[in-house]
Amino acid sequence: MTDALTDAQVKEAADFLDEATANGLPLPAIPESCRPETAADGGRIYWERWSRNPTSAVAWKAAVIDGDMVLAPFFEGMVMDSPASIPGDTFVSCILEAEVAFRVGRDFAPSDGGHSEDDVLGAVSNAYIVIEAPNSRFDGGAGMPSMAADGVGNQALIIGPEIDDWQSKELVALDCEILIDGESVAEGRDGRPNPTEILVATVNEINNRGMTVSAGEVITTGAAAVFVPGLAGQEVTIRFPGIGDVGLSLT
Repeated sequence: MTDALTDAQVKEAADFLDEATANGLPLPAIPESCRPETAADGGRIYWERWSRNPTSAVAWKAAVIDGDMVLAPFFEGMVMDSPASIPGDTFVSCILEAEVAFRVGRDFAPSDGGHSEDDVLGAVSNAYIVIEAPNSRFDGGAGMPSMAADGVGNQALIIGPEIDDWQSKELVALDCEILIDGESVAEGRDGRPNPTEILVATVNEINNRGMTVSAGEVITTGAAAVFVPGLAGQEVTIRFPGIGDVGLSLT
């Protein structure tokens, strides 16, 4: 088993990434002396970085990587309604993901024993189909532990149509596809995360970190379909038949 990074190594990696980010993209590889080998350690590095300037979140993304849940916030300006337009040259490598997201209708403060599935799902005000567009910001790409140290590429979330009567649908098995300039390039993948399970786990994990999930925040729940890379000049459509389309122009 890989030994976890020490607190000193987490701080070293956070210092490195903060300085590298200030110097512009793409990011160089995290030095071997403090490079995370697990997503859990990558998440520790990101949270160390965020704790230095804790900007308020308006939405959240969650990724389960080798059994570890990694969280990252979206900040003001990162969440847009469909159809959206983003300069393609702001991405080092754009990842396009079709996802299901939820908006919570009340606050969830930390609670002994956590919040039950019934409590969390009963407080959902809206469910949506969305595009999540992470930015793999490392030069030449990076493994998921390093991506986790960079907020799992948190950059853009595009909110599409609501999923009517979402409680009656098998959300984990919804048909979906990704189209580039009208051509289908990816379809719903096997082994995708279960949106309701990820939602409940995310609310409780945010609470475990001492924070409240506030009414109105959106939580997106992992890729049902993936395409890499999205490129400048492309018109991206994510389609969930019977629900609708989400549109993104990479200008």
